[in-house]
Amino acid sequence: MKVLLGATAALLLMAAPALAQTPPALPAQCNFTAPPAIPDGATASNNEMRDARTALEAWRDTRRAELQACQTAVQALQAQANAAATVYNAAAPETDAVITRFAAQNEAYNNRSGGGRRERGSSLTRPDH
Repeated sequence: MKVLLGATAALLLMAAPALAQTPPALPAQCNFTAPPAIPDGATASNNEMRDARTALEAWRDTRRAELQACQTAVQALQAQANAAATVYNAAAPETDAVITRFAAQNEAYNNRSGGGRRERGSSLTRPDH
């Protein structure tokens, strides 16, 4: 029983990263209408082919509108992703600059009038971080 529980726990731990990587749901604009049935040209009647052509033309018009709506949604998502990347790219150097500035001020603090106040072990002031 312990082996079964351990194996189950191990399986869940290995599956968790894969579950976290599931892609997000597509925008509603990127759901497409299924194509119409196409009759077998070798056996279809004239009426069946005419009806299939009419259905195909209607589907094509619908599909074009759906593709345009999906493309618009994709462009909006790309704009959001680009804006987020711009904010991230600005925030990362700012973070480094603030930490560097604090480290310099902390060093100045530690160097003034005696070293008895030196703070040790702070993750912000250690050179390896």
